[in-house]
Amino acid sequence: MSLTLTTPMPQINAYIEQWLQRLQATMLRELHIIGEKCLNAARQTNSYRDQTGNLRSSIGYVIVSDGKIVYESSFEAVKNGKDGSSSGAAYAKKLARQFPQGLVLIVVAGMDYAAHVAAKGYDVVDSAELLADRLVPQMLKRLGLKVTTQEK
Repeated sequence: MSLTLTTPMPQINAYIEQWLQRLQATMLRELHIIGEKCLNAARQTNSYRDQTGNLRSSIGYVIVSDGKIVYESSFEAVKNGKDGSSSGAAYAKKLARQFPQGLVLIVVAGMDYAAHVAAKGYDVVDSAELLADRLVPQMLKRLGLKVTTQEK
């Protein structure tokens, strides 16, 4: 018994391309939701006293698709944290350049002293990272995709 292809290849290719575009749109929407949840988790922590507002203002996220930022959170200034807001956005953009392929969610605290505060045991973006580590694999599984992670 032999099989005969009756559907033209261009039609098959168009169907696959359409399916991939719908999948990517769904993933972008889901990553946006996850990014907002992570942003809320990081900004609502009260584990440290944010004197100037810069550290909390530097917290935000970007979604990168094949090297291009397709969404950037507001990096909203808290208190008088305008420096933090611009530092966070700049740092997220710098990290985005490291991912020329694929779909990536990057959550940052962009002040240069964020790591120092976190090293003292304060939750700067730790809760956001744990939340993303839990939600992204759940999203991929729901979409029927293989879960892979990149080491930090």
